[in-house]
Amino acid sequence: MSTLEVKRLNSLANINSSQNYLEVGVCTGETFLQIDVPFKIGVDPNFVFSFKDYANEDTKFYEMSSDEFWSNPHNNKYKFDLIYLDGLHTFEQTFRDFCASLKHSHDSTIWLLDDTCPIGWFAAHPDPVFVWKARKLLRIKETFWMGDVFKVFLAIHDFFPQFSYATFPKHGQTVVWKESRRNFNPTWNSLKIISKMGYHDFLMIKDSHLNVKDDELTIFNHLSNLERFHDK
Repeated sequence: MSTLEVKRLNSLANINSSQNYLEVGVCTGETFLQIDVPFKIGVDPNFVFSFKDYANEDTKFYEMSSDEFWSNPHNNKYKFDLIYLDGLHTFEQTFRDFCASLKHSHDSTIWLLDDTCPIGWFAAHPDPVFVWKARKLLRIKETFWMGDVFKVFLAIHDFFPQFSYATFPKHGQTVVWKESRRNFNPTWNSLKIISKMGYHDFLMIKDSHLNVKDDELTIFNHLSNLERFHDK
């Protein structure tokens, strides 16, 4: 968690006047507890803090996997203005979380996905256990692991033309919102091809497909100018 991350989420919440917030992958709660939205839900299979001390009618915690949360019909009643996906950092899980969250969204929902710009081959590998063992064997002290979440945006690029997205720099967080992309044209047209891509592929398509913006105010200004957020 960083102060920048909290500030970024609260800025997004302010843009669409968020009243309902969902965070998948809460862990220690440091980010979740600082998000200034009236109603919040946190989902994590293993909270690493005394979450019951913070639970009330407006702040709810579900200690379960995101798959369990999505599949529980009792939770279908929830619609969220802001959704932060920071769970297991693999393409398959994060893409499934994004797809499942669509049922809990509306035209003004904003998503933020974490760790979309891996910093190296180990950081981009989808198996954290393998990465830990390999680094230990090679005596590599670096601990960063982003997984292959970047593939989610290749899937969105090819199969969700009704969504636009932009990526904040450095380790990468990508914001997604409902706005059809002009001149849509899929690049790979195959989830199988996307799922097999690795860090070298990421470097090849980073500039062309992740829509990285060095100045995040550019993203905030664009979102702020969308009428749907003012009419919400």
